[in-house]
Amino acid sequence: MRFVERQVRRLRAWSLVGAIGMLAACGGATTTSTTLICSGSGGCGEQVAVLDAPTGPNTTEIVVDSGPPGAFSLGVTNVPYVTVKVCRPGSASDCVTIDHVMLDTGSIGLRVLKSRVASLGLSDVPVAADTSSATPAGRAAECYPFVLGAVWGPLATADLHIGGESATSLTFQLIDDDRATAHPAPANCQAAANGALLDSAAMLGANGILGIGMVNIDCGLTCLNNAYSGGYALYYSCPAGSPACAPAAMPAASQVRNPVSLFAVNNNGAMIAMPALPALGATVAKGRLVFGIGTQANNQIPLAATMYLVDPNPASPSYLYVATQVGSRRYPNSYVDTGSNAMFFDDVALPKACQVSAGTASGWYCPPTAWHQTATFIDALGTTGTVEFSVESADTLFSSGASAFANLGGTAGQPADTFVWGMPFFYGRKVFVSIWGQVLSPNGPWYAF
Repeated sequence: MRFVERQVRRLRAWSLVGAIGMLAACGGATTTSTTLICSGSGGCGEQVAVLDAPTGPNTTEIVVDSGPPGAFSLGVTNVPYVTVKVCRPGSASDCVTIDHVMLDTGSIGLRVLKSRVASLGLSDVPVAADTSSATPAGRAAECYPFVLGAVWGPLATADLHIGGESATSLTFQLIDDDRATAHPAPANCQAAANGALLDSAAMLGANGILGIGMVNIDCGLTCLNNAYSGGYALYYSCPAGSPACAPAAMPAASQVRNPVSLFAVNNNGAMIAMPALPALGATVAKGRLVFGIGTQANNQIPLAATMYLVDPNPASPSYLYVATQVGSRRYPNSYVDTGSNAMFFDDVALPKACQVSAGTASGWYCPPTAWHQTATFIDALGTTGTVEFSVESADTLFSSGASAFANLGGTAGQPADTFVWGMPFFYGRKVFVSIWGQVLSPNGPWYAF
C-alpha cells in the first residue's frame, strides 16, 4: 500500500554539531507573539524563543532543545519534543512519564523505547494463527521504516495521557533497545533500515516518537492481508520459544493507532504553534501543541489561513502530497513534517561546500549569503498560496550554538521531485494537520496555515 511508502518518512540527517559559540543578538522580541529570553553570565550565552499560547486542557508544550540525556553527545538540531504519560490500562497510578518524545506529523502512532516503560509490565499484543495468510500464532512485532533507519519491536497496549487528553487501550510500539532480545530484527527489517536500526536514545535522538499524521492507523490493507510482496514487511508474528519472526496479517484493530483519533472530543487533527526565531536561531524554542481543529475556542482556523488538500487517491503517484513551485522548479511530491529537521529539496545551484558539517557528504546547503526565495504551494484541487523562506549556510548556523533554526536546508537523499517542509517551516506559524476519516468539513486529509 502506498501509504506505507509515502507517509512513513521521518528522521532526516541530524546535525552532530555541538552547542559552541555565542549568538549574535539577544533580548527583545521578533513578533508580538514571540518572547526572546537571554540568559548566561558574561553575555548572551542562551537565547530562548517562547510562544506560550494558546493554553487549555487540550494543549501541551513543545520544546526544541539539544535532546534527551543519552542522545547524541554533541546535541541534536530542530527536533520538537513533547512529554507523555503512559499507564497500565485502566490504572491511574501505575504510570511512567516520558520526556523528549519526538513530535512527528508525518508518521502514525506512539513508539517509545522499551526500557522506558519496562516497570509497567505491559502485556503483549497476540497474533492469531491464520493459514490463509501464512501467519503463525505469536506476539505482534513491527518494523517501522523511516527515510534514514527503522525501529523494531513488539506491540503493547496502554493508556496514553498528554496535556489533558487521553487515549485508552492504545496499541503502540515498544522500540526494542534490549541487546539480548529474544526476537532480534529479521533480515527484511535490517534491509528496510539500511543497516541503521534506531534502537537507543543515541540512535533515535529521542526517547520515543509521537506520530500524529493524517490517518488513523499506520498501515491498512497491506498489513491486513499480509500482502508485503515487492516491499518490506511491517507486521510480524513472533512465536514463543522461537527466535524467528514471520511476516503477519494484522487486523486493523491491532495495528498501531494515531493516538489523537482516540481522544474523546478533540480527535480530528492538531495545530502546531511555534515562535518566530532570530536569524541565527535559538538555543531553545518552546511552542504549543493544540489538539482538535474547530472543536474549541483555541483551535479555530484563522480566516486568513488557506487549506491545502493533499492528494487522497492511493493510485496516484502524488498520494498524500501537495506540490511546491520554486521559480521554474516544481516539486510535485511535497509535504509538511515536524519530524524532518530541515527543509529538504534538491537544487544544484545551492552550494554544499560546508566545513563544520562535513561538506558535500552531509547534504547540508552552505550558500555564501542567505538564499531568499518565494515558494508556491499547490494542492490537489489547484488551490495556491505563497510562502517566503530562506536558507542560511549550515556552517554559520551550526557554529552559533543554537538548536532551533528556521533557515536550515539540505538534500538528505531526497528524490528530485520532493520538497520536505520540515521543522523550519513551523517557526512563526500556526499549522493545522487534519486526520482523514474524522468528523471534518471538508472530509479529507489537509494542511491549513
